[in-house]
Amino acid sequence: MLTGYTAANGTLTKVDVNQRSDLTPEMTWLDLANPTEQERQWVQQAYGQELQFIEELGEIEASSRYYRDEFGLHLNQYFLLTDKEVTRNVNVAFTLNNGRLFTLRTDELPAFRTFYMKATRNPEYCCGAVELMLGIIATRIGMMADLYEKLQAELEPVTRVVIKGDAREIPRVLDELTRIEDINGKARLGLIENKRAYPHLLRCPEAAGHTETVNEIVADVESLANHANFLAERTKFLMDAAMGTMNIAFNDRLNTFTVLSVVLMPPMLVVSIYGMNFEHMPELEWLWGYPMALVLALITAIGPFLYLRHKKWL
Repeated sequence: MLTGYTAANGTLTKVDVNQRSDLTPEMTWLDLANPTEQERQWVQQAYGQELQFIEELGEIEASSRYYRDEFGLHLNQYFLLTDKEVTRNVNVAFTLNNGRLFTLRTDELPAFRTFYMKATRNPEYCCGAVELMLGIIATRIGMMADLYEKLQAELEPVTRVVIKGDAREIPRVLDELTRIEDINGKARLGLIENKRAYPHLLRCPEAAGHTETVNEIVADVESLANHANFLAERTKFLMDAAMGTMNIAFNDRLNTFTVLSVVLMPPMLVVSIYGMNFEHMPELEWLWGYPMALVLALITAIGPFLYLRHKKWL
């Protein structure tokens, strides 16, 4: 899908591009979401702009994610997307060339929808291509901050369950901690990349005059990276504590069965002896033989139990 935007008079106007003639020189931002080959050709014919291929967006080398060539300044970024309760990173390519912004992505992203709604109400985003790119990036950082606030809030009830030490809730707690750490890990990947790429924006000609905005973005990324590290350490601590609680509960159950086997061994010995049915066993002819065997079995059961309590093994 190819969408064009014109930034004029402090407003951002959206234009759905259905044919080559819809691409006008006034367009400041061209957004390509999983474009067809025909749409890529339209952009090349209208603006002489060669775009990256979708397959190239996943390259992780620094030289492939932030670089400049004859087709402008290129900046590739990770955007978080939650789809069917699964969070994943989506690669987005930003290209600044001849006062125009080109964005290339594979999926519809909430950050783009949110930015468009903000841009229609804030004229400062509609001054040019650089302002549009920085506005999208700032919107993404703001949404990541909201995500970390949400993860922190979700971690509080998990913490209370772990501290309470309820072994029955531990499997659910581990599932929740795994989900939180998975999201945090994917968000941290984007933050690590941002810490490497955004300082370069301060030195590029396109960002001249936007030093304060870029510095604010860099500071926000740094604070989110620190929070991400703290959340990762806390999640790891809670996982270790939850596993410790589970191990203690397992050991308690194992200890109970071990003690039961030790306590029941002597009475089983007594019962097995009197179950031999030899002909010459005097107790078989006694009137009180059967009660005596029961009392003897009870005594041999109580004896080991009291001994283990005395040794404080119970």
